[in-house]
Amino acid sequence: MTVAEKSIDLINYTHNREAHYKTTADEIFNLINNYTERKDLLGLYSYFDKKYQLPERVVKQKIRQHIARSYLFKSGKFNSKLRIKNIPKSILQYGALFYALFFTKRKSKVKNFKLIIDNICAPHELERFEKLLNLVGKDKVLCVTRDINIEQDFSKYHIYNKKLFRDINLKDLSRSIFSEFFLGIWVVLRVSIKTKVNLFPVSLQIIHSYLSSKALFESNRAQYMIQERHYDTNAVKNYMFKRLGGVASTSIQKNIFQTDPIFFYIDTDVLFSLGNDGYSRAFEYGGRIDYIEPVGSLFMEYYWFNNKHDYEKKYDIAILGINTSNAYERLDSYNEFIDDYYSLYRWAAKLSIDNPEYNIVLIHHSSAGKDSMEDDILLGSNVRVLDKNHNSYEVAFSSRYAITYGSTMGYELNAHNLPTFFIDPGRRCSFLPEEGQDYIDEMRVDSYDNFHLLMNEIVGENNVKDIMQESSNMWCLESSEVSNRIYNHFINEKVI
Repeated sequence: MTVAEKSIDLINYTHNREAHYKTTADEIFNLINNYTERKDLLGLYSYFDKKYQLPERVVKQKIRQHIARSYLFKSGKFNSKLRIKNIPKSILQYGALFYALFFTKRKSKVKNFKLIIDNICAPHELERFEKLLNLVGKDKVLCVTRDINIEQDFSKYHIYNKKLFRDINLKDLSRSIFSEFFLGIWVVLRVSIKTKVNLFPVSLQIIHSYLSSKALFESNRAQYMIQERHYDTNAVKNYMFKRLGGVASTSIQKNIFQTDPIFFYIDTDVLFSLGNDGYSRAFEYGGRIDYIEPVGSLFMEYYWFNNKHDYEKKYDIAILGINTSNAYERLDSYNEFIDDYYSLYRWAAKLSIDNPEYNIVLIHHSSAGKDSMEDDILLGSNVRVLDKNHNSYEVAFSSRYAITYGSTMGYELNAHNLPTFFIDPGRRCSFLPEEGQDYIDEMRVDSYDNFHLLMNEIVGENNVKDIMQESSNMWCLESSEVSNRIYNHFINEKVI
Protein backbone atom coordinates (compact mmCIF):
# COMPACT_ATOMS: atom_id res chain seq x y z
CA MET A 1 0.00 0.00 0.00
CA THR A 2 1.37 3.39 -0.98
CA VAL A 3 1.61 6.39 1.33
CA ALA A 4 -1.12 8.06 -0.71
CA GLU A 5 -3.44 5.10 -0.14
CA LYS A 6 -2.78 5.15 3.60
CA SER A 7 -3.70 8.85 3.71
CA ILE A 8 -7.16 8.30 2.19
CA ASP A 9 -9.56 8.67 5.12
CA LEU A 10 -12.86 8.85 3.32
CA ILE A 11 -15.24 8.18 6.17
CA ASN A 12 -13.83 10.93 8.44
CA TYR A 13 -13.65 13.58 5.72
CA THR A 14 -15.36 16.87 6.43
CA HIS A 15 -15.28 19.89 4.18
CA ASN A 16 -14.33 23.45 5.05
CA ARG A 17 -17.57 25.44 5.10
CA GLU A 18 -15.60 28.63 4.50
CA ALA A 19 -14.32 27.30 1.19
CA HIS A 20 -15.93 27.98 -2.18
CA TYR A 21 -18.52 25.33 -3.11
CA LYS A 22 -16.47 24.39 -6.20
CA THR A 23 -13.39 23.71 -4.08
CA THR A 24 -15.45 21.44 -1.85
CA ALA A 25 -16.99 19.59 -4.81
CA ASP A 26 -13.54 19.02 -6.32
CA GLU A 27 -12.22 17.70 -3.01
CA ILE A 28 -15.07 15.20 -2.62
CA PHE A 29 -14.79 14.08 -6.24
CA ASN A 30 -11.03 13.51 -6.00
CA LEU A 31 -11.39 11.76 -2.64
CA ILE A 32 -13.92 9.28 -4.05
CA ASN A 33 -11.85 8.67 -7.17
CA ASN A 34 -8.71 8.05 -5.14
CA TYR A 35 -10.53 5.73 -2.78
CA THR A 36 -11.99 3.59 -5.56
CA GLU A 37 -8.57 3.33 -7.24
CA ARG A 38 -7.03 1.72 -4.15
CA LYS A 39 -5.43 -1.68 -4.73
CA ASP A 40 -7.48 -2.97 -1.79
CA LEU A 41 -10.61 -2.82 -3.96
CA LEU A 42 -9.20 -4.90 -6.82
CA GLY A 43 -10.41 -8.12 -5.19
CA LEU A 44 -13.95 -6.74 -5.05
CA TYR A 45 -13.87 -5.70 -8.71
CA SER A 46 -12.48 -9.10 -9.66
CA TYR A 47 -15.23 -10.88 -7.71
CA PHE A 48 -18.05 -9.06 -9.51
CA ASP A 49 -16.34 -9.67 -12.84
CA LYS A 50 -15.99 -13.41 -12.26
CA LYS A 51 -19.35 -14.11 -10.61
CA TYR A 52 -21.61 -11.63 -12.43
CA GLN A 53 -19.58 -10.72 -15.54
CA LEU A 54 -19.74 -7.05 -14.55
CA PRO A 55 -16.64 -5.15 -15.75
CA GLU A 56 -14.55 -3.17 -13.29
CA ARG A 57 -15.53 0.17 -14.84
CA VAL A 58 -19.24 -0.58 -14.29
CA VAL A 59 -18.83 -1.66 -10.67
CA LYS A 60 -16.50 1.24 -9.95
CA GLN A 61 -18.97 3.76 -11.41
CA LYS A 62 -21.77 2.37 -9.25
CA ILE A 63 -19.65 2.43 -6.08
CA ARG A 64 -18.50 5.97 -6.79
CA GLN A 65 -22.04 7.17 -7.36
CA HIS A 66 -23.22 5.53 -4.14
CA ILE A 67 -20.48 7.11 -2.05
CA ALA A 68 -20.99 10.53 -3.65
CA ARG A 69 -24.70 10.48 -2.90
CA SER A 70 -23.89 9.60 0.72
CA TYR A 71 -22.18 12.91 1.49
CA LEU A 72 -24.28 15.27 3.61
CA PHE A 73 -23.26 18.89 3.09
CA LYS A 74 -25.08 20.41 6.04
CA SER A 75 -23.72 17.80 8.46
CA GLY A 76 -20.30 17.92 6.80
CA LYS A 77 -19.85 14.15 6.77
CA PHE A 78 -20.65 10.96 4.92
CA ASN A 79 -23.77 9.04 5.87
CA SER A 80 -23.20 6.86 8.93
CA LYS A 81 -24.21 3.78 6.90
CA LEU A 82 -20.70 3.84 5.44
CA ARG A 83 -19.11 3.36 8.86
CA ILE A 84 -17.76 -0.11 9.59
CA LYS A 85 -19.67 -0.29 12.87
CA ASN A 86 -22.78 -0.79 10.72
CA ILE A 87 -21.37 -3.87 8.95
CA PRO A 88 -23.34 -6.41 11.07
CA LYS A 89 -26.63 -4.65 10.27
CA SER A 90 -25.68 -4.44 6.58
CA ILE A 91 -24.86 -8.16 6.42
CA LEU A 92 -28.28 -8.94 7.87
CA GLN A 93 -29.82 -7.02 4.97
CA TYR A 94 -28.41 -9.69 2.65
CA GLY A 95 -31.34 -11.71 3.97
CA ALA A 96 -33.31 -9.91 1.25
CA LEU A 97 -31.85 -12.47 -1.16
CA PHE A 98 -33.65 -15.25 0.75
CA TYR A 99 -36.81 -13.12 0.90
CA ALA A 100 -36.62 -12.90 -2.89
CA LEU A 101 -36.93 -16.70 -3.11
CA PHE A 102 -40.64 -16.37 -2.26
CA PHE A 103 -41.23 -14.10 -5.27
CA THR A 104 -39.12 -15.61 -8.04
CA LYS A 105 -40.36 -16.09 -11.56
CA ARG A 106 -39.63 -18.50 -14.35
CA LYS A 107 -38.30 -17.33 -17.65
CA SER A 108 -41.17 -16.32 -19.86
CA LYS A 109 -41.52 -15.90 -23.58
CA VAL A 110 -39.47 -12.97 -24.82
CA LYS A 111 -41.46 -9.85 -25.67
CA ASN A 112 -39.98 -7.40 -28.13
CA PHE A 113 -40.40 -3.64 -27.87
CA LYS A 114 -38.88 -0.62 -29.52
CA LEU A 115 -38.54 1.46 -26.35
CA ILE A 116 -38.50 0.97 -22.58
CA ILE A 117 -39.47 3.95 -20.43
CA ASP A 118 -37.84 3.15 -17.10
CA ASN A 119 -37.84 4.38 -13.51
CA ILE A 120 -41.42 5.67 -13.44
CA CYS A 121 -42.20 6.50 -9.82
CA ALA A 122 -45.58 8.25 -10.16
CA PRO A 123 -48.44 8.42 -12.70
CA HIS A 124 -47.61 12.00 -13.76
CA GLU A 125 -44.10 10.88 -14.73
CA LEU A 126 -45.53 8.51 -17.32
CA GLU A 127 -47.94 11.20 -18.51
CA ARG A 128 -44.99 13.40 -19.40
CA PHE A 129 -43.81 10.70 -21.82
CA GLU A 130 -47.21 10.12 -23.46
CA LYS A 131 -46.43 12.13 -26.58
CA LEU A 132 -43.21 10.18 -27.17
CA LEU A 133 -44.99 6.94 -26.33
CA ASN A 134 -47.64 7.63 -28.96
CA LEU A 135 -45.01 8.54 -31.56
CA VAL A 136 -43.25 5.22 -31.07
CA GLY A 137 -46.54 3.32 -30.75
CA LYS A 138 -48.23 2.16 -27.54
CA ASP A 139 -47.82 -1.49 -28.43
CA LYS A 140 -44.08 -1.02 -28.98
CA VAL A 141 -43.27 0.57 -25.61
CA LEU A 142 -42.80 -1.04 -22.21
CA CYS A 143 -43.32 1.25 -19.22
CA VAL A 144 -41.38 0.14 -16.14
CA THR A 145 -42.72 1.46 -12.83
CA ARG A 146 -41.07 1.20 -9.40
CA ASP A 147 -43.30 -0.27 -6.69
CA ILE A 148 -46.44 1.52 -7.90
CA ASN A 149 -49.56 0.02 -9.48
CA ILE A 150 -50.85 2.23 -12.28
CA GLU A 151 -52.21 -0.43 -14.64
CA GLN A 152 -55.82 0.71 -14.11
CA ASP A 153 -54.95 4.30 -15.05
CA PHE A 154 -52.98 3.23 -18.14
CA SER A 155 -54.82 0.11 -19.24
CA LYS A 156 -53.80 0.52 -22.90
CA TYR A 157 -50.08 0.49 -22.10
CA HIS A 158 -47.65 -2.32 -21.41
CA ILE A 159 -46.75 -1.89 -17.72
CA TYR A 160 -44.04 -3.78 -15.83
CA ASN A 161 -44.13 -3.06 -12.09
CA LYS A 162 -40.59 -3.60 -10.87
CA LYS A 163 -40.58 -4.36 -7.14
CA LEU A 164 -37.62 -4.58 -4.79
CA PHE A 165 -36.23 -8.13 -4.68
CA ARG A 166 -39.17 -9.57 -6.60
CA ASP A 167 -39.63 -11.26 -9.97
CA ILE A 168 -35.99 -12.39 -10.15
CA ASN A 169 -35.16 -15.56 -12.08
CA LEU A 170 -34.86 -18.49 -9.65
CA LYS A 171 -31.73 -19.90 -11.28
CA ASP A 172 -29.89 -16.57 -11.17
CA LEU A 173 -31.00 -15.89 -7.61
CA SER A 174 -29.90 -19.32 -6.39
CA ARG A 175 -26.47 -18.87 -7.93
CA SER A 176 -26.18 -15.43 -6.35
CA ILE A 177 -27.11 -16.69 -2.88
CA PHE A 178 -24.54 -19.48 -3.15
CA SER A 179 -21.83 -17.07 -4.36
CA GLU A 180 -22.54 -14.40 -1.76
CA PHE A 181 -22.76 -16.58 1.33
CA PHE A 182 -19.79 -18.76 0.45
CA LEU A 183 -17.49 -16.09 -0.93
CA GLY A 184 -18.96 -12.65 -1.71
CA ILE A 185 -19.69 -11.58 1.86
CA TRP A 186 -16.13 -12.42 2.90
CA VAL A 187 -14.67 -10.47 -0.03
CA VAL A 188 -16.73 -7.39 0.85
CA LEU A 189 -15.94 -7.79 4.57
CA ARG A 190 -12.21 -7.94 3.91
CA VAL A 191 -12.24 -4.86 1.67
CA SER A 192 -14.51 -2.91 4.03
CA ILE A 193 -12.27 -3.56 7.04
CA LYS A 194 -9.07 -2.74 5.14
CA THR A 195 -10.45 0.54 3.77
CA LYS A 196 -12.56 1.37 6.85
CA VAL A 197 -15.66 1.91 4.68
CA ASN A 198 -18.77 -0.27 4.85
CA LEU A 199 -19.27 -1.42 1.26
CA PHE A 200 -22.03 -3.92 2.00
CA PRO A 201 -24.94 -1.54 1.13
CA VAL A 202 -23.57 -0.68 -2.31
CA SER A 203 -22.54 -4.30 -2.97
CA LEU A 204 -26.10 -5.42 -2.28
CA GLN A 205 -27.32 -2.65 -4.62
CA ILE A 206 -25.04 -3.96 -7.36
CA ILE A 207 -26.32 -7.52 -6.84
CA HIS A 208 -29.96 -6.40 -6.92
CA SER A 209 -29.41 -4.22 -9.99
CA TYR A 210 -27.81 -7.16 -11.77
CA LEU A 211 -30.53 -9.68 -10.84
CA SER A 212 -33.51 -7.41 -11.45
CA SER A 213 -32.12 -6.00 -14.71
CA LYS A 214 -31.26 -9.45 -16.02
CA ALA A 215 -34.79 -10.68 -15.30
CA LEU A 216 -36.35 -7.63 -16.90
CA PHE A 217 -34.22 -7.44 -20.05
CA GLU A 218 -34.09 -11.19 -20.75
CA SER A 219 -37.88 -11.25 -20.98
CA ASN A 220 -38.38 -7.79 -22.48
CA ARG A 221 -36.05 -6.74 -25.29
CA ALA A 222 -35.90 -3.21 -26.69
CA GLN A 223 -33.56 -1.11 -28.79
CA TYR A 224 -33.68 1.97 -26.56
CA MET A 225 -34.33 2.77 -22.94
CA ILE A 226 -35.13 6.24 -21.58
CA GLN A 227 -35.66 7.66 -18.12
CA GLU A 228 -36.51 11.03 -16.63
CA ARG A 229 -33.98 11.55 -13.81
CA HIS A 230 -30.48 11.93 -15.27
CA TYR A 231 -29.04 12.01 -11.74
CA ASP A 232 -30.54 8.60 -10.94
CA THR A 233 -28.96 6.61 -13.75
CA ASN A 234 -27.53 3.19 -12.93
CA ALA A 235 -24.32 1.90 -14.53
CA VAL A 236 -25.15 -1.75 -13.78
CA LYS A 237 -28.66 -1.50 -15.24
CA ASN A 238 -27.40 0.27 -18.37
CA TYR A 239 -24.66 -2.30 -18.89
CA MET A 240 -27.12 -5.18 -18.55
CA PHE A 241 -29.54 -3.52 -20.96
CA LYS A 242 -26.92 -3.45 -23.71
CA ARG A 243 -25.47 -6.83 -22.79
CA LEU A 244 -28.90 -8.33 -23.39
CA GLY A 245 -29.45 -6.71 -26.77
CA GLY A 246 -30.25 -3.04 -26.19
CA VAL A 247 -28.67 -0.40 -28.41
CA ALA A 248 -28.45 2.54 -26.01
CA SER A 249 -29.63 3.82 -22.65
CA THR A 250 -30.82 7.42 -22.68
CA SER A 251 -32.01 10.07 -20.25
CA ILE A 252 -33.53 13.50 -20.48
CA GLN A 253 -31.95 16.40 -18.61
CA LYS A 254 -34.53 17.02 -15.91
CA ASN A 255 -32.89 20.01 -14.26
CA ILE A 256 -29.75 22.11 -13.91
CA PHE A 257 -26.46 20.32 -13.36
CA GLN A 258 -25.69 21.68 -9.93
CA THR A 259 -22.24 21.37 -8.36
CA ASP A 260 -23.48 18.75 -5.95
CA PRO A 261 -22.44 15.09 -5.45
CA ILE A 262 -25.94 13.91 -6.38
CA PHE A 263 -25.02 14.84 -9.97
CA PHE A 264 -21.64 13.08 -9.92
CA TYR A 265 -21.01 9.88 -11.93
CA ILE A 266 -24.03 10.01 -14.21
CA ASP A 267 -24.14 7.01 -16.53
CA THR A 268 -26.01 7.06 -19.84
CA ASP A 269 -25.20 6.51 -23.50
CA VAL A 270 -27.24 9.49 -24.69
CA LEU A 271 -28.23 12.60 -22.75
CA PHE A 272 -31.09 14.61 -24.20
CA SER A 273 -29.99 18.00 -22.89
CA LEU A 274 -32.02 21.17 -22.41
CA GLY A 275 -29.80 23.27 -24.66
CA ASN A 276 -26.48 23.60 -26.42
CA ASP A 277 -24.67 24.30 -23.15
CA GLY A 278 -25.04 23.66 -19.43
CA TYR A 279 -23.94 20.03 -19.21
CA SER A 280 -20.14 20.31 -18.90
CA ARG A 281 -20.28 19.56 -15.18
CA ALA A 282 -21.58 16.09 -15.95
CA PHE A 283 -18.29 15.29 -17.67
CA GLU A 284 -16.18 17.20 -15.15
CA TYR A 285 -17.55 15.08 -12.32
CA GLY A 286 -17.18 11.57 -13.66
CA GLY A 287 -20.16 11.26 -15.97
CA ARG A 288 -20.13 8.53 -18.61
CA ILE A 289 -22.09 10.07 -21.46
CA ASP A 290 -21.30 9.00 -25.00
CA TYR A 291 -23.47 11.48 -26.86
CA ILE A 292 -25.29 14.76 -26.18
CA GLU A 293 -28.47 15.57 -28.11
CA PRO A 294 -30.01 19.00 -27.28
CA VAL A 295 -33.81 18.72 -27.42
CA GLY A 296 -35.32 21.26 -24.99
CA SER A 297 -37.44 20.68 -21.91
CA LEU A 298 -39.83 17.72 -21.79
CA PHE A 299 -41.46 19.30 -18.72
CA MET A 300 -42.15 22.53 -20.59
CA GLU A 301 -43.51 20.66 -23.58
CA TYR A 302 -45.95 18.77 -21.38
CA TYR A 303 -47.02 21.46 -18.92
CA TRP A 304 -47.05 24.39 -21.32
CA PHE A 305 -47.05 23.55 -25.01
CA ASN A 306 -49.25 20.44 -24.92
CA ASN A 307 -52.15 22.44 -23.51
CA LYS A 308 -53.58 25.69 -24.67
CA HIS A 309 -53.25 28.37 -22.04
CA ASP A 310 -55.15 31.62 -22.00
CA TYR A 311 -53.09 34.11 -20.10
CA GLU A 312 -52.50 37.80 -19.83
CA LYS A 313 -49.71 39.82 -18.26
CA LYS A 314 -51.37 40.32 -14.88
CA TYR A 315 -48.23 40.16 -12.71
CA ASP A 316 -45.10 42.28 -12.82
CA ILE A 317 -42.69 39.82 -11.27
CA ALA A 318 -42.98 36.09 -10.60
CA ILE A 319 -40.71 34.57 -7.97
CA LEU A 320 -39.86 30.95 -8.83
CA GLY A 321 -39.05 28.98 -5.70
CA ILE A 322 -36.95 25.84 -5.47
CA ASN A 323 -37.56 22.88 -3.19
CA THR A 324 -34.99 23.86 -0.56
CA SER A 325 -36.97 23.05 2.58
CA ASN A 326 -36.74 19.32 1.78
CA ALA A 327 -33.08 19.37 0.78
CA TYR A 328 -30.99 21.38 3.25
CA GLU A 329 -28.64 18.43 3.89
CA ARG A 330 -27.83 18.33 0.19
CA LEU A 331 -27.75 22.05 -0.61
CA ASP A 332 -26.28 23.80 2.43
CA SER A 333 -22.61 23.37 1.49
CA TYR A 334 -21.02 26.65 2.68
CA ASN A 335 -21.50 29.16 5.49
CA GLU A 336 -23.24 31.81 3.40
CA PHE A 337 -25.67 29.49 1.62
CA ILE A 338 -28.68 30.22 3.82
CA ASP A 339 -28.08 33.97 3.57
CA ASP A 340 -27.56 33.76 -0.19
CA TYR A 341 -30.67 31.70 -0.79
CA TYR A 342 -33.04 33.74 1.37
CA SER A 343 -31.82 36.95 -0.25
CA LEU A 344 -34.30 36.06 -2.98
CA TYR A 345 -37.17 36.53 -0.55
CA ARG A 346 -35.65 39.40 1.45
CA TRP A 347 -35.02 41.43 -1.68
CA ALA A 348 -38.43 40.66 -3.14
CA ALA A 349 -40.13 41.59 0.14
CA LYS A 350 -38.18 44.86 0.38
CA LEU A 351 -38.88 45.67 -3.28
CA SER A 352 -42.60 45.13 -2.70
CA ILE A 353 -42.51 47.63 0.17
CA ASP A 354 -40.29 50.14 -1.66
CA ASN A 355 -42.50 49.83 -4.75
CA PRO A 356 -46.00 48.83 -3.55
CA GLU A 357 -47.34 49.43 -7.05
CA TYR A 358 -45.49 46.35 -8.31
CA ASN A 359 -47.60 43.18 -8.46
CA ILE A 360 -45.21 40.49 -7.19
CA VAL A 361 -46.22 36.84 -6.77
CA LEU A 362 -44.44 33.70 -5.56
CA ILE A 363 -45.00 30.18 -6.86
CA HIS A 364 -43.33 27.10 -5.39
CA HIS A 365 -42.91 23.52 -6.62
CA SER A 366 -45.94 21.40 -5.83
CA SER A 367 -43.66 19.16 -3.75
CA ALA A 368 -42.23 22.01 -1.66
CA GLY A 369 -42.63 21.71 2.09
CA LYS A 370 -43.42 24.38 4.64
CA ASP A 371 -40.66 26.97 5.11
CA SER A 372 -41.09 29.01 8.29
CA MET A 373 -38.03 31.18 7.57
CA GLU A 374 -39.47 32.20 4.22
CA ASP A 375 -42.86 32.85 5.84
CA ASP A 376 -41.26 35.17 8.42
CA ILE A 377 -39.39 37.11 5.72
CA LEU A 378 -42.52 37.66 3.62
CA LEU A 379 -44.74 38.54 6.58
CA GLY A 380 -45.91 42.12 6.20
CA SER A 381 -44.65 42.43 2.61
CA ASN A 382 -46.73 42.90 -0.51
CA VAL A 383 -45.57 39.61 -2.06
CA ARG A 384 -48.52 37.35 -2.75
CA VAL A 385 -47.94 33.60 -2.35
CA LEU A 386 -49.93 31.58 -4.89
CA ASP A 387 -51.24 28.05 -4.49
CA LYS A 388 -48.27 25.79 -5.28
CA ASN A 389 -50.55 23.52 -7.33
CA HIS A 390 -51.01 26.24 -9.96
CA ASN A 391 -49.23 25.70 -13.28
CA SER A 392 -45.86 27.40 -12.73
CA TYR A 393 -45.40 28.05 -16.44
CA GLU A 394 -48.75 29.82 -16.65
CA VAL A 395 -47.86 31.98 -13.65
CA ALA A 396 -44.49 32.82 -15.19
CA PHE A 397 -45.86 33.70 -18.62
CA SER A 398 -48.57 35.77 -16.96
CA SER A 399 -45.73 37.90 -15.58
CA ARG A 400 -43.56 40.47 -17.26
CA TYR A 401 -40.37 39.13 -15.68
CA ALA A 402 -39.30 36.38 -13.32
CA ILE A 403 -36.67 35.98 -10.61
CA THR A 404 -35.29 32.84 -8.96
CA TYR A 405 -32.33 31.49 -7.05
CA GLY A 406 -31.76 28.26 -8.95
CA SER A 407 -34.90 26.98 -10.66
CA THR A 408 -34.50 25.14 -13.96
CA MET A 409 -37.38 27.28 -15.16
CA GLY A 410 -34.88 30.14 -15.25
CA TYR A 411 -33.16 28.37 -18.15
CA GLU A 412 -36.45 27.44 -19.83
CA LEU A 413 -38.01 30.90 -19.58
CA ASN A 414 -34.93 32.78 -20.75
CA ALA A 415 -35.01 30.54 -23.82
CA HIS A 416 -38.65 31.44 -24.45
CA ASN A 417 -38.43 35.24 -24.38
CA LEU A 418 -39.32 35.74 -20.71
CA PRO A 419 -36.28 37.36 -19.04
CA THR A 420 -35.58 35.59 -15.76
CA PHE A 421 -32.92 36.84 -13.34
CA PHE A 422 -30.92 34.79 -10.84
CA ILE A 423 -30.49 36.31 -7.38
CA ASP A 424 -26.84 35.54 -6.65
CA PRO A 425 -25.46 37.77 -3.87
CA GLY A 426 -21.97 36.29 -3.67
CA ARG A 427 -21.83 35.21 -7.31
CA ARG A 428 -21.41 31.69 -5.96
CA CYS A 429 -24.77 30.04 -6.65
CA SER A 430 -23.96 26.35 -7.14
CA PHE A 431 -26.90 26.01 -9.56
CA LEU A 432 -25.12 28.28 -12.04
CA PRO A 433 -21.82 27.79 -13.86
CA GLU A 434 -18.77 29.64 -12.60
CA GLU A 435 -18.52 33.19 -13.86
CA GLY A 436 -17.37 33.65 -17.43
CA GLN A 437 -20.39 32.57 -19.45
CA ASP A 438 -21.75 35.90 -20.61
CA TYR A 439 -25.28 34.79 -21.42
CA ILE A 440 -25.70 33.67 -17.80
CA ASP A 441 -23.59 36.35 -16.13
CA GLU A 442 -25.78 39.10 -17.55
CA MET A 443 -28.79 37.55 -15.80
CA ARG A 444 -27.14 37.44 -12.35
CA VAL A 445 -28.07 40.06 -9.74
CA ASP A 446 -25.59 40.37 -6.87
CA SER A 447 -26.95 43.12 -4.58
CA TYR A 448 -30.27 44.63 -3.55
CA ASP A 449 -29.29 48.04 -4.92
CA ASN A 450 -28.60 46.53 -8.35
CA PHE A 451 -31.80 44.50 -8.07
CA HIS A 452 -33.86 47.59 -7.22
CA LEU A 453 -32.35 49.60 -10.07
CA LEU A 454 -32.87 46.74 -12.52
CA MET A 455 -36.50 46.19 -11.53
CA ASN A 456 -37.26 49.91 -11.72
CA GLU A 457 -35.72 50.00 -15.17
CA ILE A 458 -37.46 46.97 -16.62
CA VAL A 459 -40.73 47.05 -14.65
CA GLY A 460 -41.16 50.74 -13.91
CA GLU A 461 -39.82 52.06 -17.22
CA ASN A 462 -40.77 48.99 -19.31
CA ASN A 463 -37.32 48.59 -20.84
CA VAL A 464 -37.58 45.12 -22.32
CA LYS A 465 -34.57 42.87 -21.93
CA ASP A 466 -33.75 41.21 -25.26
CA ILE A 467 -32.28 37.72 -25.33
CA MET A 468 -30.37 36.85 -28.48
CA GLN A 469 -31.35 33.63 -30.27
CA GLU A 470 -27.87 32.19 -29.91
CA SER A 471 -27.98 32.75 -26.15
CA SER A 472 -31.51 31.40 -26.05
CA ASN A 473 -30.40 28.08 -27.51
CA MET A 474 -27.58 27.88 -25.00
CA TRP A 475 -30.09 28.01 -22.16
CA CYS A 476 -32.64 25.63 -23.68
CA LEU A 477 -34.05 24.87 -27.12
CA GLU A 478 -37.57 25.94 -28.03
CA SER A 479 -39.56 23.18 -26.36
CA SER A 480 -42.77 22.57 -28.27
CA GLU A 481 -41.20 19.65 -30.20
CA VAL A 482 -39.12 17.86 -27.58
CA SER A 483 -40.76 14.45 -28.02
CA ASN A 484 -40.42 14.70 -31.80
CA ARG A 485 -36.71 15.51 -31.46
CA ILE A 486 -36.17 12.49 -29.22
CA TYR A 487 -38.15 10.27 -31.57
CA ASN A 488 -36.22 11.59 -34.58
CA HIS A 489 -32.96 10.75 -32.83
CA PHE A 490 -34.15 7.17 -32.56
CA ILE A 491 -35.30 7.21 -36.19
CA ASN A 492 -32.00 8.61 -37.44
CA GLU A 493 -30.19 5.77 -35.74
CA LYS A 494 -32.29 3.53 -38.01
CA VAL A 495 -33.45 1.45 -35.07
CA ILE A 496 -37.02 2.53 -34.34
